[in-house]
Amino acid sequence: MVSSRDEVASGGVDHARSLPAIRRRKSWKTVSRDGNIGFPYGRAWNERAEAVLETRRLEYFVRIVDAGSISRAAQDLGLAQPALSQQLAIIEQDVKATLLHRSRQGVAPTAAGRQFYRQARVILRQVEEARALVRAAEESLAGTVSVGFPNGAAAILCLPLIERLTSAHPQIDLQIVEGYSANLTDMTGRGQLDIAVLYQETAPPGMDAISLWEEDLLLVGPPGAGLGGAVPLDTVAGLPMMVPGKANSARIVLDRALAERGVTANLSVQADSLVTLKKAVQRGMGYTILSWPAVAEEAEAGLLTVAGFSDAKLKRTVALCTPHAVPSTPARDLVAETIRAVASAALAEGRNPGMRPAP
Repeated sequence: MVSSRDEVASGGVDHARSLPAIRRRKSWKTVSRDGNIGFPYGRAWNERAEAVLETRRLEYFVRIVDAGSISRAAQDLGLAQPALSQQLAIIEQDVKATLLHRSRQGVAPTAAGRQFYRQARVILRQVEEARALVRAAEESLAGTVSVGFPNGAAAILCLPLIERLTSAHPQIDLQIVEGYSANLTDMTGRGQLDIAVLYQETAPPGMDAISLWEEDLLLVGPPGAGLGGAVPLDTVAGLPMMVPGKANSARIVLDRALAERGVTANLSVQADSLVTLKKAVQRGMGYTILSWPAVAEEAEAGLLTVAGFSDAKLKRTVALCTPHAVPSTPARDLVAETIRAVASAALAEGRNPGMRPAP
């Protein structure tokens, strides 16, 4: 389930099929002089046994030994006796040893069969434990996870994130909040968000941060503004600039770059609303500074024009942040991991100018 709030801006695995069929090398077993088979213990045994025997055949063998009769085991398993006998023959052929004594009273394990039986029980117990762990992990991947996205990053991350989670993990209730990075930082610090994608070079106090990418900020103008390629940063001084408030990351980057050059911007409007800024610029009321993802749709439609800066790099880092005050859960960890995967995929596609891996 996925919900979105604009609070800011305005079972078991079939191992028999998954394991390879029995056709293996001889090196996995040792044979002593008395004919007994010795099976290695520990990790090496587990890896080789997985390659040699299907789990289901191990289950069949254990049931035969426990029942003391192939016919009784076949009845318990709901199989025809000839079919079960054939499975036993495949096992004995593969290990090249007789594992059961046959008599009119039933069957009993040979010395090799007893060792094989003990190891088969160990493996089956481990398989069941693995199944239980998988079931527990799936059950724990549930609950509500709230994620905050700044406007530009949301254009890259939100839809792929929703698509991946709703298809693979519909039991996670994803709540999305979109707004300015400064407001999202405050919300995350107060524990109102489980995860936030923020424009931060370093982790904010009380949070852990992992860099997702670095992006350039661009000069954005109305249609027909004549912007093309790149312009000098000093150009900003002669343009009516419409920018967000001083706490906004794009504003901070712009103010810092202008101050280093001793240039003063001509600020005509300050608005903490991405929609308002883009609409105003589109109508020819001024210019602004934004990243490509924030204006890609309008720029590609010819509603806005953009240009980089020829003599300066106005850039910022996009980071995945998690607050210390909010306990980690398997669901939150999965959502965070998925966000990172989506970001990596976006970088690999290379469709966003000025977007690159963070240093």
